[in-house]
Amino acid sequence: MIIALVGKGGVGKSTISSQLVRALSKKEIVLAVDADPNSNLCDKLGIEVTGTIGGLRNEIVAHPDMVPESMSKQEYISLHIRQVMTETDRIDMLVMGRPEGEGCYCFTNDVLKHCFRDLIPKYKYAVIDNEAGMEHLSRRVLPRADIMIFVSDPTMVGVRTAGRLAKLADEVHIESDKRILAINNVSGEISDALRQEALSLGFDKVYVMPHDEFIAKAAMDGNVIDVPSDTPFGRAMEELITDLEP
Repeated sequence: MIIALVGKGGVGKSTISSQLVRALSKKEIVLAVDADPNSNLCDKLGIEVTGTIGGLRNEIVAHPDMVPESMSKQEYISLHIRQVMTETDRIDMLVMGRPEGEGCYCFTNDVLKHCFRDLIPKYKYAVIDNEAGMEHLSRRVLPRADIMIFVSDPTMVGVRTAGRLAKLADEVHIESDKRILAINNVSGEISDALRQEALSLGFDKVYVMPHDEFIAKAAMDGNVIDVPSDTPFGRAMEELITDLEP
């Protein structure tokens, strides 16, 4: 099952991604992909990253003779991708990282696309924390997902932005079996107008993810985020995870 999370920056996409990875890793080994150069999924999971795709690319640029003449840089990176994966008992983590130099994001994204093709079939669960915004979708780095979770803040602008991201996914022909909207960091009840707007955008289901002081404090202190199941957010996550399974 491929679960891709999409949303603008600062809406809690990585927090939700991390809790999905934690829950699913209790069942099977999970491939967790941090495809956002500015993301911090590894920090929220408490995983010390040992390498990145961007870092491997930079090493090749600095030492081009490490790539055999019969092989392209892209082929070399795809072949050696396990070298930059961070593996724990239950989570295998692949991080895009920050490549250096002009035009390097296009190359790194292309490598990431090939990594998805080669790696994902080896796992029962893959959770992909995508780059914030629309560019990652338009490049079709991930051509399909079983479930796409669009994350929004609890504002009309945020919900409409999630709707535009979903529309863009349609326009560039990113296939998915189910599309979910998660309205995150909600204090109290959302307004009827906001709920109706969310439902009108064509998502298969809308989830309200409550504001949780546990998360706020962990983020402020820079701690690993492992939300207990008896918190408001923890209960909402359990409901979401239960509904993900076919």
